Amino acid sequence: MKALDSLRIFVTTQRKGSLSAAARSLSLSPATISRRISALEEELGVQLVDRTSRNLRMTEAGQAFLERAEVVLESMAEAEQAARDARQRPEGRLRVHSRTHIGLRVVAPLLPRFAQLYPDIHVEVELSEHPVNLVEHDFDVDIRTGESNDSGFVIKRLLSSDEVLVASPAFVKTYSRIKHPTDLPQVRCLTYKREREATIWKYIDEAGEQQELAIQGVLSANNGELLRLAAIGGMGIALLSEATVRGDLRSGTLVRLLPDYRFAVRAYSNGIFAVFRQNRTLPLKVRAFVDFVAEALKDEDQR
Repeated sequence: MKALDSLRIFVTTQRKGSLSAAARSLSLSPATISRRISALEEELGVQLVDRTSRNLRMTEAGQAFLERAEVVLESMAEAEQAARDARQRPEGRLRVHSRTHIGLRVVAPLLPRFAQLYPDIHVEVELSEHPVNLVEHDFDVDIRTGESNDSGFVIKRLLSSDEVLVASPAFVKTYSRIKHPTDLPQVRCLTYKREREATIWKYIDEAGEQQELAIQGVLSANNGELLRLAAIGGMGIALLSEATVRGDLRSGTLVRLLPDYRFAVRAYSNGIFAVFRQNRTLPLKVRAFVDFVAEALKDEDQR
């Protein structure tokens, strides 16, 4: 297995971009990483890394070797996983990424039951406001509100969920004049802010045409849960994934506005999706998690 260890060290170093980052990831010293790469080069008889650059820049031979090394490591990982799966017991570390609001409102409530069913799976959840590359960041599953066009991944719809306009009952009573999407720029809105982009809300009009509204929010935030809480507090109207406010709509804490119109911030994704790697042998832990969440949210969808 020493040859495979050398491959892992070389591939990890190139993915991380530096000896120190690779060392931290592999729990080795930078000096050890450097020696192992040098030994690999000596064994192969070719230079893999250009040491005249301050950065880890691969040679042409190094790039060709990297592409094949990744295939070998992927195949070995699948073989190891197949051997573990033969015991038919999902186990091990499962790394899940999700957008913050979806993670808090949709995924988190399901985790206690999942842990009861699969006590040998150690779940690590990371929440952020940015999409991630599953391979580079070593995630098993990414929970997204939009489909991915990357053919290298499996995409499974977990839940149908449009974006909906919501506000507190008191706010709706005060602003009862809201009858059409074009009324929205004149009322207090709570907007999701992406860096310095202007906030545009889209909607489908009576003729089936897409229209856009420039919204100047009284509150902007890069976190949907903060906007949800502000809406519950009566601060204004928020445009959020229906799945994240479903309980609030049922309890009456929030009220949906203009239900005859379909809204979106960027794309009419109409769902929450699990994205995971396309492997010939899907690890049992990934299959167990995705199937569990899909079934749990299917029951929620049918209520």
